[in-house]
Amino acid sequence: MAHILNLSKDDPVVHLKAYGGVQIKGIDQPEVLCEIDAPQLATLVEENGHVYVTVNSSCHLNVPVKSAIEIERGMGSLYIENITGAINVEKVLGNLVLINVAQAVVGKVGGNFSVRKASGRIQVDKVAGSLTVDDVQAIECGKVGGNCIVRNVQGDCRVDKAGGKCLAQGVTGLAVFSKFGGSLKAREVTLGESVKVGGNIELIGCIFAADLGLYAGGNVAVALLKDQEDLTLKLRSGGDNIKIKAHGDDLEIHDGEYEHQIGEGGRVITLAAGGSVSVVDSPGPGEDLIGDLSDRFTFEESAFSEMVQDRIDTATRRAEAKVKAAEIRLGQIQERVEKRRGFKVDLGFGDQGAWEKPPVPEQPVPPVTRPAGKKGATDEERLMILKMLQDGKITVDEAETLFKAMES
Repeated sequence: MAHILNLSKDDPVVHLKAYGGVQIKGIDQPEVLCEIDAPQLATLVEENGHVYVTVNSSCHLNVPVKSAIEIERGMGSLYIENITGAINVEKVLGNLVLINVAQAVVGKVGGNFSVRKASGRIQVDKVAGSLTVDDVQAIECGKVGGNCIVRNVQGDCRVDKAGGKCLAQGVTGLAVFSKFGGSLKAREVTLGESVKVGGNIELIGCIFAADLGLYAGGNVAVALLKDQEDLTLKLRSGGDNIKIKAHGDDLEIHDGEYEHQIGEGGRVITLAAGGSVSVVDSPGPGEDLIGDLSDRFTFEESAFSEMVQDRIDTATRRAEAKVKAAEIRLGQIQERVEKRRGFKVDLGFGDQGAWEKPPVPEQPVPPVTRPAGKKGATDEERLMILKMLQDGKITVDEAETLFKAMES
């Protein structure tokens, strides 16, 4: 089923609450189009330049290309493409994919996070899965649970901590890869701070923009650019295996520590490895280190989203059953009261108008007699209970309890 909302402006702020996976695409029309399975619910409301969208199942959502996107929580995976406004996502329980966007601020991603072609800065606090970045202006990520792939970043790139390995290529600004549980392999990257990894470090044609250290639990291999000649290399090898074959030098040292100067030696670089350390000349520009990433930018529904949808369907069925049962009980109460009163009591469910006082019968109702020591509800008390029930002040169960208490 398609839900369409025509807008008064082409750059709204779209607020989304989603209980399933959502695919959002920017279009050159001032409207919001939501395509969702027919039995499912979707609400679209515009107010003062803001559009509020709530969906209880997976859907496709088209919004104006200039829209800003605000998402507090996505219960499934989220795919956003062709949006030039700011994107703010507090939490996504599944995967998050951004393609051809401007800037984005993301809190937590429960699955993988992939971004391609971003003209502005991308900031994300935490990614439980893997991080994939391709052709963006700048990227900053606090923590990644899995692997990282970073390619073609024009500005700065920062990943503070990752549990897996990292592949990086073509970072023009300063790159900071602080701590990785796996290995780091980088080509044509400008390093701005020290790097610590649990595995190996392999750098090809990278630039050292400051004094820094490379610390690896495995091996360290560096292929130096020919024009980077102002270095002091402090080499430490846990395997007593140090090799230097760069800038005209050809050395092999079987010792744990060695210091080597290239040119004037103004910039100090520490290479420390649990295994071997090698420094060679860079082979120059080479083939793409990373390869095809198309499979990382497709929408994939999360298993969690499917589980949430099953729970929503079950809760909906239970709620419908409870409403039906309440209607039956209410009808029974009405019948009992009508029999005892001798006239019909209309609770107003067929007519949504105001409460009307029941008509007075032609013959006066005989007074209610009570056995000695027993209590009972008068007609006025019964009507009062029914009025409270209709006004929503008490529930059906509470009304039944009151009736039973008065009859005891």
